[in-house]
Amino acid sequence: MAQTNPDRRPGLSTLRRANIELVLDALRLKGPSSQAGLARETGLSPATITSIVRTLVSSGRVETRALNKRETVVTLAPQTGRYVSVSVRPKTMHGVLVDFTAERYWEASVLTPEHDGEGPGAYVRLVGELLALAGLERSDLSGAAVGMQCPISRASGEVASWAGTRLPGWKSIPVAAHLEELLGVPVIVDNDANLGGLAEWSWGAGQGDGVLFYVLSSSHVGGAIVLDGEVLRGADGLAGEIGHMVVDSSGPMCECGSRGCLAVYASERAIIGALRSEGSFASLPDVIGAAREGDLRARGVLFDVGRQMGRALADVGKLLAPNTIVLGGELGRAGSLLLAGLRASIEVTSLRAVSPSIQFRPAQLVAGEVELGGIAALLRSEGADVSELPAWLRM
Repeated sequence: MAQTNPDRRPGLSTLRRANIELVLDALRLKGPSSQAGLARETGLSPATITSIVRTLVSSGRVETRALNKRETVVTLAPQTGRYVSVSVRPKTMHGVLVDFTAERYWEASVLTPEHDGEGPGAYVRLVGELLALAGLERSDLSGAAVGMQCPISRASGEVASWAGTRLPGWKSIPVAAHLEELLGVPVIVDNDANLGGLAEWSWGAGQGDGVLFYVLSSSHVGGAIVLDGEVLRGADGLAGEIGHMVVDSSGPMCECGSRGCLAVYASERAIIGALRSEGSFASLPDVIGAAREGDLRARGVLFDVGRQMGRALADVGKLLAPNTIVLGGELGRAGSLLLAGLRASIEVTSLRAVSPSIQFRPAQLVAGEVELGGIAALLRSEGADVSELPAWLRM
């Protein structure tokens, strides 16, 4: 009988890839480690670790150095690429170009008027501006990321049909494939909240948590579920959409067709609207600034928003049992002004009684968390080190 080549057994290559990812994940989360330490962390045999490290060294993904005569330290290879990450909103796009070789980043924004019909064109122009600032060519880029202020259909890669009016210039366009053709580099596209959540898991308030729930509240309200560093998107890409969780069935009508969604209380427009009769506030940062200076009206509204958010997040806590719930976006800057109302809600008080370990924290990366999440996603896609945010990249 012919002998079966053990190297060609069904599933072996898949197992090998899975073991390589185990080793890379251990290095991302724990930092430099000896091979013995990697074996303990991953549960793989010393012989398997030796083989995997040899493969990763030859591909340039890790480096080794002698610790002593018997042990070597394994580290992820330093990043050397150049990446663009852009946050796409209804009226503006903001982007960063990150150069890990030069250890610098550049920022730029472009206006995209409401009902703008050339979303991808504006994106390419913004990338061009960033490249010009850095003195680089498009061929110098290693990859690009896009954080869209709306859900992305997993089946088509397009903006979800019901949210198309929010970003009309992107309607019916398979975003990643279209931009890859225009730019000539790999492109990662995701909902902005998912990227914000990945940034906070990688480098922020929920770093390394087994289960993280992230809320992005600015001009809209979104959410993200991050499980052991992987974003849970659900079958249709709508997992984590807390903005459309009903907190008061008799409340105002929401754009989704329901009444009393969290978005009608916790978005920038809703918060400014609640204070319209009390004075002129042009933006959510204006409201937060006034509250910090002692404006009782602004403080009261933020407290009430916190209570409404507490209702929704208590349900999230019971369903997911996360280690940490992180409050991000512009509203995350309110910090204790928001958390006071959240923690005072009856629903959160009840949650605390059965799940006292859940932590509620303001985001640490509010300035650029979506853009940083795009960078984290690009680095992770290449197996690069995301265990620590470089000091020069703190926005």
